[in-house]
Amino acid sequence: ASGEQVTVFDNLSAGSANNLLNGETLIVGDIRDKDALNKAFKSQKFEVVIHLAALVNAAESVTQADLYTDVNDHGSRNVWEAARENNVPYALYASSAAVYGTPESAAPIKETHPLRPTSPYGATKLAGEVSLRETYDNYLAFRFFNVGGAESEGRLLQSKESRAIMPRLYEAAYNQKGIVISGNDYDTPDGTVIRDFVHVEDIALAFVLGISYLRSGKESVILNLGGGVTTSIKQVHEMVEKAASITIPITYAPRNVGDISYSLADIKLAKNTIGWTPKYDLFSIISSGYHAYVKKSN
Repeated sequence: ASGEQVTVFDNLSAGSANNLLNGETLIVGDIRDKDALNKAFKSQKFEVVIHLAALVNAAESVTQADLYTDVNDHGSRNVWEAARENNVPYALYASSAAVYGTPESAAPIKETHPLRPTSPYGATKLAGEVSLRETYDNYLAFRFFNVGGAESEGRLLQSKESRAIMPRLYEAAYNQKGIVISGNDYDTPDGTVIRDFVHVEDIALAFVLGISYLRSGKESVILNLGGGVTTSIKQVHEMVEKAASITIPITYAPRNVGDISYSLADIKLAKNTIGWTPKYDLFSIISSGYHAYVKKSN
């Protein structure tokens, strides 16, 4: 939408070629394959690399730590090294709030918060930041909090395979089934975990602003991207019920290993650095996501 020429490198394990816009080029490949990456970077002259590829399920990472290391750590290093070797000047990275681990207090988490990931997922996203810093002089890393919603055409939507709470709730509402939620005994007002949700459209805007920021020659920085508002998983459940006009029965299961009880982003630095402020509230995130899910499922 911002007039850039875009080439997508993806193994299509979670994405689809149908999501490409007119004029976008797709190269099917895997970031674990350095030769494929090198070939892709040599296919034309690129100015910016935006690295979004990752495995993202924290609970799954506990049982598949080697796979997460291979993709998120070694794969990220492959991306940075191939881009650097092919003289791509600017790099942007989708990191995660999982790098922080358990918050020290209920205060919003600043970028200076200690980095103590509680899952292999968080550790491997942090490793991607480390290799980025080692490889690149001109970069931005964005620590995503909980991303949700769908863009206006309904193309970009979290897959239910991600096991994120929103697509699982959409699936339950659409199929008129119940949902299993892990943990209702956390030290929070309703016993379920508290998260900070941000719309995928707001995330996309951050990348557009980030590219302009890097082109203007400013210094590399790591920024939080969140909504700056807390919501419990039980509240998300209630909002999906409202969006879908349906009751979704809940069964509670034991906590997921490595899950933290509370997460809230301090987003002042993103505002002051690249001029980014989230525009969408939680109900916009949920209703856009649910309606896109229904459209895709019909």
